[in-house]
Amino acid sequence: MKKVLLLLSALFFLRNAADGLRAAPAAGSRYPAFRYVNGPKAEWRGDSLEVRFSGEVAGRLKGPMSLHLVPLYVSDGDTIRFPELGYFTPSGAKYHRRREALSDSKTVGKVRILYRGGHGDFDYRESRAVPQSFAGELQLQHILRTCCDEHLLASEAIAVPERAVTVPDTVYTTVAGMLPFPVAAVSVPLFETNVTFIRPKPEAVKERTATATVRITYPVNDWRVYPDFENNRQELSRIDKILSPVATDTATYRILSASITGYASPEDTYKHNMVLSEQRAGGMRDYLHGRYGLPAEKVTAEGKGEDWEGLREAVGRSDMKAKDEVLDIIDTYDIFDGREKLLMDLRGGNPYRYMLEHIFPPLRRMEMRIDYRVRAFDPEEAGELIGRRPQDLSLQEMYEVAQAENDDRTIVRQRDAYGREYDIAVRYFPDDDIANINASSAALVRGDLELAWVCLGRVRENPLAANNLGVYHWLCGKIGEAEAYFEKARATDPQRAAYNLEQLRKWKEEFGDEAEAGIDNVSE
Repeated sequence: MKKVLLLLSALFFLRNAADGLRAAPAAGSRYPAFRYVNGPKAEWRGDSLEVRFSGEVAGRLKGPMSLHLVPLYVSDGDTIRFPELGYFTPSGAKYHRRREALSDSKTVGKVRILYRGGHGDFDYRESRAVPQSFAGELQLQHILRTCCDEHLLASEAIAVPERAVTVPDTVYTTVAGMLPFPVAAVSVPLFETNVTFIRPKPEAVKERTATATVRITYPVNDWRVYPDFENNRQELSRIDKILSPVATDTATYRILSASITGYASPEDTYKHNMVLSEQRAGGMRDYLHGRYGLPAEKVTAEGKGEDWEGLREAVGRSDMKAKDEVLDIIDTYDIFDGREKLLMDLRGGNPYRYMLEHIFPPLRRMEMRIDYRVRAFDPEEAGELIGRRPQDLSLQEMYEVAQAENDDRTIVRQRDAYGREYDIAVRYFPDDDIANINASSAALVRGDLELAWVCLGRVRENPLAANNLGVYHWLCGKIGEAEAYFEKARATDPQRAAYNLEQLRKWKEEFGDEAEAGIDNVSE
């Protein structure tokens, strides 16, 4: 009879919890429910997606149960898991923390203990890096866990705003006042005859560097890598994406060197953390040797111990309370003069507990660097690789693919799709003048003045860019400047410069004073 009552109680709990996801339980209810005060909402912060929500949970848990909110970003077969928010009974929270301590898995989630009065507030704010190639949806799962099972109570979608294409501030400040702001004042149907493309020189030796940062979870004081322990399989997949092709396709790749650097957060003694970071770096080297056959003599392993520099930077970026006091202690006191003890004692230990939960976990990491050489590819191979591994192509190989895929027929059929290969090239070779000139050409043809502005701002002093600068000024309504640039371009691209000057002359004859007046209105 007791078992039947327990089963009915659990079923009643599930129904009430599911019904109460957005509202507090009815008066007198024996079971808890989430209630949002703000959110949930998602925002892009650069390449990271931030999830925020706050509210309260009302009601009390019974027995070995816990409630969890788990944000997941799902893209095809890939899932990016955010730290989860868990609500436990006091005894359940103690058990969870003890398990965390024993498994060294402090990055797994967050714990909030239900107050004995039956109310618990939550304020969630977490970010995760999301690759540009990931297009997916954000879900917030509500999960009930018992001693030996878990149940999905609900899964709600969180709207994700469109990711903005941002331009680094340094680019804007460099070109501010030098080029007109990228606002179209003149409409000119451009084709390849109008813009300058330059064939890059072949890359004699293609040497590349790949890096990855992983956060491996270890049993307490252990240094070996266990792929199936906690979340390690997902973390190790980042390394696998780099090393699987590079280490196995020896006809295409040759590994030159590799390095592993281990970091620790400041818990425990300085000596202990230094030794442990060195051992774990060595353990990662052993894993790479066993998994990919990397010769041990080509892999250096180094432990850096406690990452105080990373801690200071993370605290400076945070909105934690007592931030200035924490930074002052870090800047004033040496690690051997009681710095950590002062942090632990500050304001009754509250700032330190916050750092333990929010700031320390990302500091425990392993950084990997692989230097390798890659062979040259023929145009067909390059065409296949530009969408899969563009980092292995030379600028000249990307150019050949772009030339083969684009012409004036592409512009007529689908102007917006023209020359995207040049965009990839400038993303991987942002400091190369030819990459920027070619990317600006494709952007001008598409009418993407903002990208053209960025690329031309980087090369505005290069005489080879004069023709494209003339086209850009023309589209911005700066006719006198456009003519001056076309005249300058006669020395570097005489055929296109002459053609554009003639087209500009015809345009002025056709639109005359009416066009000039329209341009003046736009300027105002």
